[in-house]
Amino acid sequence: MSKGTCYIVLGMHRSGTSALTGTLLEAGVYLGRVLDQSIKRNPKGLQEAPAVLYMQEDLLKANGGCWHEPPDVIEWGPLHTAVRDLFIESRADMACWAFKDPRTLITLDGWLEALPEARPLGIFRHPMAVARSLESRNGFPIEKGLAVWLAYNSRLLDWQQRLHFPVVQCLSDTVAMQNKLRDLLAALDLETRAPLDFFDANLQTVRESEEDRLPDPVRSVWDGLLAHAL
Repeated sequence: MSKGTCYIVLGMHRSGTSALTGTLLEAGVYLGRVLDQSIKRNPKGLQEAPAVLYMQEDLLKANGGCWHEPPDVIEWGPLHTAVRDLFIESRADMACWAFKDPRTLITLDGWLEALPEARPLGIFRHPMAVARSLESRNGFPIEKGLAVWLAYNSRLLDWQQRLHFPVVQCLSDTVAMQNKLRDLLAALDLETRAPLDFFDANLQTVRESEEDRLPDPVRSVWDGLLAHAL
């Protein structure tokens, strides 16, 4: 298994995980081969290792769910465990590496079993901004988007309270977000003198509104994450 430091990026789809992972890359953290080709909705790339993405979607399917209907319980099969272990082994010579896939919030138990010394970090975005983004990208009703947000971010809040890792809010102001990202790098014992250019708020196509009303369970998790954010 890898002897280096592994950073696991945690966050809901459409919540800034790609930008956060790209910031780790700017700080010299190894990502390996990732999905970084320009695409319409994420022109700077997803920053996801294909092997992890495809394995985890199959893992969710094997447990009766999918990324937008995550199962409550995950049982890792031999094939999924083998892919995980081979992926980790491929980073055995790296002093500092990271990976991200939003599905990892659902499967994190299995990763920590293999990487007990891993250092998670998290990012979250306003529920309505995420729901509107999923409505635009996937055609989901706002209610479904909020339900998916709650399924992921309730797990993020639970894991953060258990492991006490740093989390940041994905903001719509580039300069403010870059400052938050520098705080996050410092909390992870990482730093870079170079400008943090990966995050660009201009790429956010939908945002929250001051008039947005959140269901009580969503509001509770949102408030909890804000209370624990850097």
